[in-house]
Amino acid sequence: MKATATELAPGVYWVGAIDWNLREYHGYTLPGTTYNAYLVVGTEKVALIDNTYPGFEKQLLARVSEIIDPAKIDLIVANHVEIDHSGGLPGMAKLIPGVPIYCTEAAVTGFGRHYDTTNWNFVQTKSGDSVNLGGKTLVFLEAPMLHWPDSMFTYLAEEKILFSNDAFGQHIASAARFDDEIGKDEALLHAKKFFANLLTPLAKKVLKKLDEVGTLGIEIKMIAPSHGVIWRSYVADLLGAYVNWSKGVSKDKVTIVFDTMHHSTDMMAQALAEGVMAEGVDVKVCILKDGKVEGTHRSNIASEILDSKAVLVGSPTLQDEVYPTVADFLSYLRGLRPGKLEHKKIGFAFGSHGGKGGAIHYITDSLRTAGIEVINEGFEVHYRPDGSELDRCFEMGQDIARRVKTL
Repeated sequence: MKATATELAPGVYWVGAIDWNLREYHGYTLPGTTYNAYLVVGTEKVALIDNTYPGFEKQLLARVSEIIDPAKIDLIVANHVEIDHSGGLPGMAKLIPGVPIYCTEAAVTGFGRHYDTTNWNFVQTKSGDSVNLGGKTLVFLEAPMLHWPDSMFTYLAEEKILFSNDAFGQHIASAARFDDEIGKDEALLHAKKFFANLLTPLAKKVLKKLDEVGTLGIEIKMIAPSHGVIWRSYVADLLGAYVNWSKGVSKDKVTIVFDTMHHSTDMMAQALAEGVMAEGVDVKVCILKDGKVEGTHRSNIASEILDSKAVLVGSPTLQDEVYPTVADFLSYLRGLRPGKLEHKKIGFAFGSHGGKGGAIHYITDSLRTAGIEVINEGFEVHYRPDGSELDRCFEMGQDIARRVKTL
């Protein structure tokens, strides 16, 4: 096949693959993605940074072939073990026997758990190690748990390009390769969803790594992640957004998440939202996707919660338990722990039941596990809410909106 490379800077090229069809990965929805890989051509050596998902090797090789014969690559930098970045690595190791593969010590172990690495020529790297390609110097910076133990960044010193792997990425399939080609708002929107669903539980490590980069005096003119567009025009905006997301800086905004069987919990959610709006506070109302109606996927809700000061979760009680779609969402929320960031989030549970109830207790416990400060015991109604109960929901919406404005 034929495919074209994209130049980032003299001697630096994007040679990755576009996956137009992918719709769900890591538990969240996406409009396709890219598996970014980069070719750095020095006067003495040529390096391939990262790789692609299995099945997309031909795209990568076709793009590399536009610049050089792939067999003439002198070394490979593997920033991350995960298969969407390394799936083409076994083929490259066969194509170029003995090619040095630069990666962290943890990556050597990780690759050995994914592939037969018997004849692979690993070069273990630590922060500060470098390799000179001839006029182009690659410097390595370990980044454990951003987002796997083996992760690292690679910095091209002369061009001031940070190859950040998953950090600063976005899942988007597009003909555009750069942030300014899709616009700042859209680029940041995709980056926000990526952060919310992958990096929220690692926020403290993100801040620590950003501080480390600042302390080292590393100037960054371009960020080339492993997914999505390359940042060249809005680097400062992106770094600022990452700091805010990592700290949990939020808007005066309430996100209401629920599912419903016979619209009773739905009626309560609408009344709560009206109360929030009456106080001039933004609100997002998200019914969960349940196969019957087109609702909001949990991954999109995670993005809304990231910059919300309050989270309200509602569910009917079904067979003495929380509704299945809500249970799924709460499992996801507990793992992300968005309430454990520097800026706190508040919330409570609500719902309906036809027997003894109980779903709100499960929700309340889950909110607390996710680090969200529960401000009341929740509100549960028998069967359908009557006028007075809907009035109470309205007032509870007003109350949380007023609290949000004080945070």
